[in-house]
Amino acid sequence: MSRCHNCGRETLRTEDWACQWCGYPIVSDSFRKIEKTYRQLKEERLRKPEEESAPEPEREIEQIEVPEPEEELEKEEEPIQEPEPESEIEQEIKPEEGVLDEAEAKAGTEPVSALEIEQETEPVPEPEPELKPVEIELTASELFTAYETDDIAAGERFANKILRITGIVSLIDVKSISDTHYIRLTGSEGGLMQSAQCMFDKKYASLLCQLERGQVVTVQGRYNGSIIAIRMVDCFFIL
Repeated sequence: MSRCHNCGRETLRTEDWACQWCGYPIVSDSFRKIEKTYRQLKEERLRKPEEESAPEPEREIEQIEVPEPEEELEKEEEPIQEPEPESEIEQEIKPEEGVLDEAEAKAGTEPVSALEIEQETEPVPEPEPELKPVEIELTASELFTAYETDDIAAGERFANKILRITGIVSLIDVKSISDTHYIRLTGSEGGLMQSAQCMFDKKYASLLCQLERGQVVTVQGRYNGSIIAIRMVDCFFIL
């Protein structure tokens, strides 16, 4: 039960919002309510001997002594020792952090240096082009003769076929900017009137640059031309 702020007794709140003992105004709703007014209670007490229990002595609040914080002892700062500089040889040999060989990582062994990994890793060669079955094999001179004999029959014979032609290099054109990579093959050295244009992928640029005019080569590719422009695409060299 809540206590009155005036008399300190445990009290109830009357209908006229007052302490049942001293009539002190009580506004808080935390007090339990009694269905009488303060005047009614006072008249009842005048008719009856007052049986008021002495108010319970208030409990003394124990004062907890908070110990004063002790002065922290100043810790002597230990001198920071700078690591000794490593020699150039040790820096080169020292493995990079986190670089582990896969097998050694699983076994929990020491890390492998990046230098050793580079030495063990061999460059993966580019896959060789898939060799499609050759449908017609001939020389550049035989190709030109076929068109001179019957150009219509030659066009029907060679159209979209896989040809393997041996001829003389008369022209080399390698331009990375315009993505142009081709050579021209003739049947005789220095002949440009009749030539077959052989188109290569840019990955063969370095190989094309090593060629020389007048060199005899064998090229395989898909025929994609006519009597006006004899041309082969998807070409590669047959060594």
